Amino acid sequence: MAATYSSFMTTRYYSPVFNTALFDGPLRIYFSQSYESSALKIYHILQTQHEEIWQKLKEYSARSKEHVFMMMYPEQKDLSMVFADENTSIQHQTWEEGLAIGFVQPLDDTQLAKLLDIICKTVLLWIDESDKTEVIA
Repeated sequence: MAATYSSFMTTRYYSPVFNTALFDGPLRIYFSQSYESSALKIYHILQTQHEEIWQKLKEYSARSKEHVFMMMYPEQKDLSMVFADENTSIQHQTWEEGLAIGFVQPLDDTQLAKLLDIICKTVLLWIDESDKTEVIA
């Protein structure tokens, strides 16, 4: 299914704090404008330092029409209102239009590195599991 901004706005993942978004092919990053530098840094690192994952995601999205929706919430309480586990600063869940990844805005480069590691592993696992499901179906 092709992802649309209007369909995303009707999900529980959407928050009014998301006044800015970055769309590029299979990836959508939603964030508050005040966190734009962090969002751009995440996007840049994914494309330049994780090219293999980026390419796999582009190929999978072209086949499936599903996307990765990343939401950068300002605080843990905002993330906890959307996702069940209140003890982690990053959560993910599949939905009919792809993969939703919610996380709290990283405060420093160490947190950002850990966050990107989890995002990359989550995306790869999602693609691999989705490909296995397609083969079985």
